Amino acid sequence: MSLRTALRAGTSDCHADVDQIFGRFDLGREADYRAFLSAHTRAVPAVEIALEKAGIERLIPDWAERRRRDLLLDDLAAMNVPLPPALDVPPMQDDAALLGAVYVLEGSKLGGAMLAKAVGEGLPSAYLSPFGPKGGMKAFMDMLDVSGADEARAVEAARAVFVLFRKAAEMELEMAAS
Repeated sequence: MSLRTALRAGTSDCHADVDQIFGRFDLGREADYRAFLSAHTRAVPAVEIALEKAGIERLIPDWAERRRRDLLLDDLAAMNVPLPPALDVPPMQDDAALLGAVYVLEGSKLGGAMLAKAVGEGLPSAYLSPFGPKGGMKAFMDMLDVSGADEARAVEAARAVFVLFRKAAEMELEMAAS
């Protein structure tokens, strides 16, 4: 089985779970969109920074073109939303864990492109707009398939990143309800 296939199969339940909880945010409503961006800010910058500290550029030389935290932070700033505290990222101790984490972030770009259409008029949406090097997703998926990385470790890391996203969404939804 290819690493891409192992990641898809091994995280499908987490992916569906995260899609379901983030589906509760109405991106056409400014308050919900603020909460949605805040939830992402609790996870994305911390994961990207952890990847960089662990040397992701060794595996993905165009990493600087792929990361999105600056776009996310710019969208929050444009809406005068204070930065929420970041969640703790599990350690990424090997290449398989790095690739598993990147798999989730790269996949979120595809989802973001779909969600961008739902963002309310006049609200900043650079974070959700298609982004990255041309052909970047295909190149990443092809790289997964030839990486030789340990499938179990990659799936474990990807699941941990999905858990971060879920926890971040839960926190924002809980704050909105109170």
